[in-house]
Amino acid sequence: MSKISRRFLDKELENTIFEVFLKTIVDIRTPIEAKNFIEDLLSPAEKIMLIKRLAIAVLLTKGKTYEYIDHTLKVSRATIMTVSLWLKHGKGGYKKVVENILKAQNKERLINNIEEILIRLSPPKRFGSIEFENKSKKGKELLRRKLKRERF
Repeated sequence: MSKISRRFLDKELENTIFEVFLKTIVDIRTPIEAKNFIEDLLSPAEKIMLIKRLAIAVLLTKGKTYEYIDHTLKVSRATIMTVSLWLKHGKGGYKKVVENILKAQNKERLINNIEEILIRLSPPKRFGSIEFENKSKKGKELLRRKLKRERF
């Protein structure tokens, strides 16, 4: 668990610094910039703590049980309950982010289903031909993405 200094900041100064922090996050333009900022800002333990909380929120929204989440993410039930409380009674930040994640997953699932149908409908290819290899490669990539998504 992260430790907070016992030496408190003036509340006004804390709010000003927080506003600068929020603006800094909003001004990030690319995933690479975001990744570099997060990796420079957070310790490895803090990063894991945050990604586990986000994963808990997604899994709770998907209707997964505490037992499943505990077993999958190796988190305490207290942490799961805390995230559940934030989801239900927070200011809506968790809900909005989780909704965006689930929308993106649903879009990806739809695209994968369309690709799967197109692969099945395409005529059979001669074994060993370039077309056969391409169709096989597309099918394997589709399966890999599907399995990866189902784990989360």
